[in-house]
Amino acid sequence: MAARINHIAISSDVYAINGKFYEALFGLRPSSKPRPARAIVLKDGYLGLNNNVRHEGARSGIDHFGIEVDDLESVLEKITRFDPTIETVKRPSRRPFAAYSAHDPEMNIFDLSQRGIGVQKDSYAEGEWEQRRTFDHLAIRVRDPERCARFYTEVFDLRLERRPGDHNYYITDGRMTLLLMPWKMSDYVGQNPIRPGIDHIGFKVESIAAVKREMEELLSNPRLRTWQLGAGDEGEARLRLLQQCPLGRFHLTDIEGVYLDVREG
Repeated sequence: MAARINHIAISSDVYAINGKFYEALFGLRPSSKPRPARAIVLKDGYLGLNNNVRHEGARSGIDHFGIEVDDLESVLEKITRFDPTIETVKRPSRRPFAAYSAHDPEMNIFDLSQRGIGVQKDSYAEGEWEQRRTFDHLAIRVRDPERCARFYTEVFDLRLERRPGDHNYYITDGRMTLLLMPWKMSDYVGQNPIRPGIDHIGFKVESIAAVKREMEELLSNPRLRTWQLGAGDEGEARLRLLQQCPLGRFHLTDIEGVYLDVREG
């Protein structure tokens, strides 16, 4: 396949301890050449997770994701052909994993890099491996999932999957899935509305029961305590909306408060 989703980036005030959470619970491995003053970069053997320091003016939470392609120039041309108003900009040269930043038709930002050109650093220059707990999906709430799905399939040749009676669009590189979920204001009755955008990260694990047991162990460390879900009327409303994801079976947050869900492989 011509393109693959290669990283997710989180902006965080507690980026270092947030990285330890993912390392402890999901077995993500840190880079052998870390840059601790800027980010904690981890990997599941296929896809990277950048826990970045939050800078002034930036929101905390999931910030963007990255796509790696075989031919960058061809992809840039396809983006312009799909919608000339979509802009691409060069990333600062010190970024070890991306050459350009761009956005989809709904303004979700992603990085672009080209495979095998020798500029990747950190985990992105290291080999791949298999492990029992891996990234599974990245859920994005959008106003027009059909058009957004066409963008990713036409520009990146990613595969579209649909399910009978399911209004979601599944865009996959064969291993990682972008789950495009319809955004509606009416979904936020009983809670503060959240703008369209990246919603949560999904993991595939060998056992949800094992994850729950290990979560209990993590709670013994006050620095690794996650956010409570479902507290109060508004908390219940937020949890019900998260549970609309057709893939996740167990729901939690990381230390920063980013929504996660888990399913068994």
